[in-house]
Amino acid sequence: MESGDDKRWFTLSRQPQEPPSPDGTTLGGEDLSAWRDRFLPFTRFVARRETVLALSGGGMAMPAHISMLRVLELLDVAPSAIYGTSAGAVIGGLRASGMPPCAIEQAMLDIRSANVLFGFAARYPALRLAALAIRRQFQKSSIDDLGIYNIDRIEGHVADILKHHVGDVPTMSELEIPFHCVGLDIGTGDAPPGSGLLVRKQVFSAERTPDVRVSDAIGASMSIPGVITPKKIGDSHYMDGAVAEHLPILSAYNDWRGRRRRFRRNRLAIIASDLGYTGETMPRADLTDPVDLVIYSRRIQERIINHYNLLTCHRPRRGSSVVLVRPRRVKVQLYELEKMRPCLHSAYLAVVRQLSGGDYLSETERAVEQASKFLGVPGLPA
Repeated sequence: MESGDDKRWFTLSRQPQEPPSPDGTTLGGEDLSAWRDRFLPFTRFVARRETVLALSGGGMAMPAHISMLRVLELLDVAPSAIYGTSAGAVIGGLRASGMPPCAIEQAMLDIRSANVLFGFAARYPALRLAALAIRRQFQKSSIDDLGIYNIDRIEGHVADILKHHVGDVPTMSELEIPFHCVGLDIGTGDAPPGSGLLVRKQVFSAERTPDVRVSDAIGASMSIPGVITPKKIGDSHYMDGAVAEHLPILSAYNDWRGRRRRFRRNRLAIIASDLGYTGETMPRADLTDPVDLVIYSRRIQERIINHYNLLTCHRPRRGSSVVLVRPRRVKVQLYELEKMRPCLHSAYLAVVRQLSGGDYLSETERAVEQASKFLGVPGLPA
């Protein structure tokens, strides 16, 4: 039998198990009903509300989002829409296209090498940076070359997954579940000074961009500045949506407010899966190359934006609530595919722990308090 630390046996398709172990069996019948009863406060809460799902950025920790999807599937919680940014756009887009959580899990585990996604020497960003610098000495660079890894290669793999599982790459208007994907429009790269053209957040959706392929929208959302090349759609280039909205709760909240004004909709519950930075100082030992420093500074920026948005969106007395879940328990570099299964396992346990019982809003309440202290402002009236 494998050691207790070896999670190669773990798969979401066999969950729930009690206890979760290599010898566990999938629950069914009365046992499954008893397992679901542990979540009754949460499921009753969302049953009385319009429920949407928000999936944050998080790099290659994205399998943690799949664990969230699997728990919601087991609890028969079906969000009416999915909002995704960066890594959350990948998982959210695949789910909205019709892939069940266990199929998404298998698609992630089938990626055997980081080179498949990121190209040759994926594990050596410093080497790729050096090669990029040498290449620039001999040829003129453009906005399409500004990155260590190429977005077309990554997006192409997402498109291949969709073709294999759903037959084609759907447009935003053809998705089974309404999907909203956050990117940052940085323009054409040719706008002259004083043109008045401004960088703006772009939310791809069936209403706003019906003819954009979901793989293109995902690519636009995950182009980490300086790390992955910008994505071009039409005349515009796009960078990682996490620059504007790492955890896309504000987009979900604003859409709900628009619907509520027109149709007097019910209260809102945003189930927010946040894989983001929680505020710890990064040890020097973890700062080993330029990519680490870029990502670290990005995480600090993302946290500030998340704090502001949470204080805006969690307004239970006014009808909107954020059920914040932090499933990420494993530190994963962009190229560390071997950590996917431990990430899935630890995230599954974290989601179960945070959503069962009556404390399903405890992460939200703790985050609201942290946001008020971090920003130096009182929490907004609920």
